Amino acid sequence: MQLASMAGQVKAEQQPKPAPAETPLEVVKKHLGPRGDEVLQAAYEQYPVETAAIVEKLAQLIKMGQISEPLDGGELYNLFRSLGLRVRLETKITYVKRGEAKDLKELFKQ
Repeated sequence: MQLASMAGQVKAEQQPKPAPAETPLEVVKKHLGPRGDEVLQAAYEQYPVETAAIVEKLAQLIKMGQISEPLDGGELYNLFRSLGLRVRLETKITYVKRGEAKDLKELFKQ
């Protein structure tokens, strides 16, 4: 009796477990283009609840095939802006002088 139940347990353990379903965030991250991950990270830091809802909807649209092209940073930024979320990104201005790139801060220090 015990052998039969143990054999059943062993068979159950040997069966391959189904792969966990992708989270909406993973689905969206796979479809991000240039600088998209930067915008998404900033949005999560500033608006975590709203961004989670937006990512969930984007994942649904990607799975349904309504979004097939990669979402670059500009498109994602404009999406958040159109929904009333002003995502602040770190901005860096550089200049090139004699083939050397420097931050604008360094120019003002001189």
